[in-house]
Amino acid sequence: MTRRDRNFFVRWCPGQLARSSGVLLGWMLLRAGAQAATLVLLARVLGASPYGVFVAIIAVAGLVVPLVGLGLSHIVLRNGARDPAHLPHYFRRAVLAWWGTLVPGCAVAMWIACLLLPSDLPLIAMLAAMAAELAATTLTELRARQQQAMHRVSIYGAINAGLPLLRLIVLGVLVWSTGPITLVDVLWAYAAASFAYIFLLVPGMCMPAVALEGEPMEAMPPYSGLPFFISALAMRLQGEFNKPILLQAGYDLAGNYNIAQRAVDIASLPLLALQEALWPRLYAQLNPLQLLYRTGLALLALAVLLGAVLWLVAPLLSWVVGPDYDGAIHVLRLLAWLPVLQVGRSLLNFHFIHLGRIALIGWASALGGVVGVSGVLAFVPAYGVSGAVATTYAAEAVMIAFLLHSTTRFVNSNQPVA
Repeated sequence: MTRRDRNFFVRWCPGQLARSSGVLLGWMLLRAGAQAATLVLLARVLGASPYGVFVAIIAVAGLVVPLVGLGLSHIVLRNGARDPAHLPHYFRRAVLAWWGTLVPGCAVAMWIACLLLPSDLPLIAMLAAMAAELAATTLTELRARQQQAMHRVSIYGAINAGLPLLRLIVLGVLVWSTGPITLVDVLWAYAAASFAYIFLLVPGMCMPAVALEGEPMEAMPPYSGLPFFISALAMRLQGEFNKPILLQAGYDLAGNYNIAQRAVDIASLPLLALQEALWPRLYAQLNPLQLLYRTGLALLALAVLLGAVLWLVAPLLSWVVGPDYDGAIHVLRLLAWLPVLQVGRSLLNFHFIHLGRIALIGWASALGGVVGVSGVLAFVPAYGVSGAVATTYAAEAVMIAFLLHSTTRFVNSNQPVA
């Protein structure tokens, strides 16, 4: 074994990955605690119907989040991990794309809101909350990926945790300092907290240039993040498009579904922490597939265990958020096994990124997005939350099947897959 091989083994030992993911998990748990506390606070203070409206408003903004920045934050992570010397170049290009797409993204979100949401909602407060959600969420993602590319796991976690913590603080002060609050009050407080966090993040967007010989490994044109943009859009459509449609069937349905969905998201944090700590290490490795297979099997086993736990503890949900949300118990049990499919798809995505077949991820995501939107429109009006859950599983299954089929073609032909 050469010195390079020994150093490589030490650098990629499971203990180091566990420590990095443990640090990140701590920040993610803090973030999840803030999100969970915000969910419980708003669910109890507003009640089922107004809370469902709030969820649908934020969900509409979430549909447009992938448009802002064009997916280049993921390219910053990949290129920055591979070519750290030129990270300032990649980051500046992503910042320019963020500025250039923010206003069009807000306009698209407002247009979708006018199409999907009831006309009697508080328009100005709704638009302010949506614009703040778009700007704060996307800038947080970009700044966090910048730090992740530099292997600053703790700062990456802190940036992601800061936004929900500030929102919780502002909403908590609102509830504590005033009497009964309305949906309008919540929307304005949510917008104020989001804009305040943007002001905290903006100073760090000026990354000093470094004089280096040689060109960056990649030019990083605006369209280079297109596969990640399509993938993120498909995930948003799968997770958020059903809420404004559920709102049309019943305001409480959107609230129940959102509570169950967020419970799955929070419970999945250990899996997500392991993956986020793993990706930059894998990106920097010349031949990461052996490590990917080992860690992938462990992640899938943990996802199955997580599903069983979620199914068992689902009845506790109504005790936490109140009896108005008993319907969320059934939804949580239906969604309990979704993390297994999500982990499997994430592993397949990395496999294609390593092979340089990123376009296939975009095709798979586009297919999943089509299945998700058409399924919601076809089944949610007739079957409510059961139709939304079935569509979510169907979209994941279609994406995985497409990626597996593409993998088989690539292995059998040993040729690039179109």
